[in-house]
Amino acid sequence: MLLSTHGTNGDVLPFVRIGRELAERGHDVVVMTHSWFADRLAAAGLRHVPIDTAEGYDRHLDDARRYMLDPLKDPEGVLALYRRNGLFELLADEVRMIEAHYRPGETVVVARHTSGIAALMAAERRGVPVALVSVTPHQYVSLPVLANLFRRVLGQGYDEVFQEFGLRPVRDWNSYLTSAKTQLALWPEWFDAAGQPAPAGVVRCGFVLGDTAQGPVPDWAEPPVLITGGTGQVLHDRFYDVAARACRRIGRKALLVNRHPAFQPESLPDGIEWMPSAPFATVMPHVAAVVHHGGIGTLARALSSATPQVLLAHGVDRPDNAERLERAGVATWLPVTHWTEDRAADLLARALEDGGEAGGEDGGYRERIAPLAADAASEDSVRVAADHAEALIGTDAVMTRPDPRERLARLTPEQRTRLAAMARARRGV
Repeated sequence: MLLSTHGTNGDVLPFVRIGRELAERGHDVVVMTHSWFADRLAAAGLRHVPIDTAEGYDRHLDDARRYMLDPLKDPEGVLALYRRNGLFELLADEVRMIEAHYRPGETVVVARHTSGIAALMAAERRGVPVALVSVTPHQYVSLPVLANLFRRVLGQGYDEVFQEFGLRPVRDWNSYLTSAKTQLALWPEWFDAAGQPAPAGVVRCGFVLGDTAQGPVPDWAEPPVLITGGTGQVLHDRFYDVAARACRRIGRKALLVNRHPAFQPESLPDGIEWMPSAPFATVMPHVAAVVHHGGIGTLARALSSATPQVLLAHGVDRPDNAERLERAGVATWLPVTHWTEDRAADLLARALEDGGEAGGEDGGYRERIAPLAADAASEDSVRVAADHAEALIGTDAVMTRPDPRERLARLTPEQRTRLAAMARARRGV
């Protein structure tokens, strides 16, 4: 089992958890990911093939923050980011890594959706069975925009890599990025239904809690509010300042967890304690509430602990995640245009009251969310994902892209007329 993923904790740790499940079933598991996760993989007893250096990873995170919150704002900057950090060369290296580990009839690749391009290339070249895993619904929601970015902005770099391996360039990225027959979504049905649903045929496994590291149970006289913006640097500069001030405004102590101190205000308000990291699996059940950025790993851990959530969500998948939680009635959130100390403090005060902290009449959050919490904490999702990975063993078959002429032949007369009209409009006829 060859697992391939890129990103920060929310993208990598679920793969570590799935890898551990597969290893416990007797499979030889190799994880291709960033050097920064070496210790976590060693603790899980999994073999690690690093795709970069720890220094290169941190440099890339720092570089990415300027462009990835809103890549459409400066698409040329995104291309420069790829070139500067050698990401096209990394893609070629990953194809070679997969092919070096590939044993026909025995190997399966489980790769992160949208960044698992090397796995799809190996499937085209060698017939490697591939399961694509999405960690957040936004990977499907944003696919048309992302496909356009890949084609129009990053196309030349990708074309060079595909041609290096004897493959024709991709012209329809939307189809290519969803071409694997097995696609797994690491969220449950109710979360899927609370927004734009994943395409038909995608298996909704449920949340996979990757942050399983344990620590001592906190001994707090009064449970604090947890503040976290995740482990990446794609974060609005005002996040920690607004969250900390909201806690101060309502007189609540807070534990601020952030491994990138550059994001924090120069001086934190009284009652705010900073830590670079914390074992959320142990800490989350003992805090009064959590104020966070809307990352999928953080919200899933908070749900599993029935911990009240307030989201200051901005960029990438976070607003979509926040809207889904709010529609389901399990969290509240503010878009960046509404980030003020007063508004954040008001939402936090209401979340604390609903969680039973203020003894108010509303209360009952933890009781209301109990069924969803039990579902989020379940290990069933990991087992489902592992089952689908195992089902691919021995299904080797060279992946072929659909011929555009075949798709045209399947169009109805009405669709052909519409397509011809669109073509004429583009030519200005």
